[in-house]
Amino acid sequence: LPVCYYMQPPALKTGHLSKFQLETLFYIFYALPKDVLQAYAAQELYSREWRYHGELKLWFKRASPSDGVSSSSSGSPQYLYFDINSWERRLFNGSMNQNITSGFITEDEVQVKFPSS
Repeated sequence: LPVCYYMQPPALKTGHLSKFQLETLFYIFYALPKDVLQAYAAQELYSREWRYHGELKLWFKRASPSDGVSSSSSGSPQYLYFDINSWERRLFNGSMNQNITSGFITEDEVQVKFPSS
C-alpha cells in the first residue's frame, strides 16, 4: 500500500465549529449519528441557544425580534425549530407550546465526556 494510507489524519479542532454556519452544524448532527462530531455539533448548537427536544427529535430556539418574529399577543414565548425536511428554520405552532421546554435535553447531557482511565 502507498505510504499515504498509513498517515494519521489531522487532529480534530473543535474550535472550528464556532465558525460553521447553522445549517452545517445541523448537517453534522443529523448525518453523523453516534460520532464524536455529532456531540461537538450539539455542543455548539447549545452555545448558540438552540435546544434539542428528546421526544420530538428536533432543535428549538426561543424566537426573538432579530429572527423576524413579532412578539406573541398571549405573552408566552414563541419558538423556532429547524425543519429537517425543508432544511430551514420555522416558527413552531404545535400544541405543546406551554410545555415544550420540559422535553429539552440539558446542556450537561450534551457535553462531550471522555472516560477517565
